Amino acid sequence: MLKDEDIKFDPGFIIHLQAFIPTVEDIYSTINRFKNFGQKRNMFRNYYNRLKSLTDSYIGFYLGCILWAIVLKREKDKPVIGNLCWGGVYDEGTLYEVDFVKDYAKQLVKDAKYYLNDQYELKDFEVKILDLYREFLVLNEGFVALQNTNDIKLPSSIKELENIERN
Repeated sequence: MLKDEDIKFDPGFIIHLQAFIPTVEDIYSTINRFKNFGQKRNMFRNYYNRLKSLTDSYIGFYLGCILWAIVLKREKDKPVIGNLCWGGVYDEGTLYEVDFVKDYAKQLVKDAKYYLNDQYELKDFEVKILDLYREFLVLNEGFVALQNTNDIKLPSSIKELENIERN
């Protein structure tokens, strides 16, 4: 159980992330400035590790959010502080980022093969994490009404976390 401290919506995860969509768009904008395939390939090679790391970080972040919600859910009827989403408007646009990350992770597999003939692999457990986080966001309507630990809704498929293994 947590101590009698305030229960934070974000225990400090977000400060360690770089904005995913603008970073990916900026990198590909740089790559696409070149017309010559060899130059594009070299630019992609320069950014490849950063793109893999960014993708892995977001998948890990989403998993961390789900795990943190499981911890918070065990705390009965306690206020949650620092929810930057509270009071916002939930719509399908709320899901844009997680959908973008999933689509981009699939694209990175193709781009690694195309530019570098490398076998970047999006693992099944990573796809499951992305799908589970999306379901979690939908169920909680983007957290716009979350003020209390009792407001947290966990997907019924959360049990799948127990089956996620690294091969």
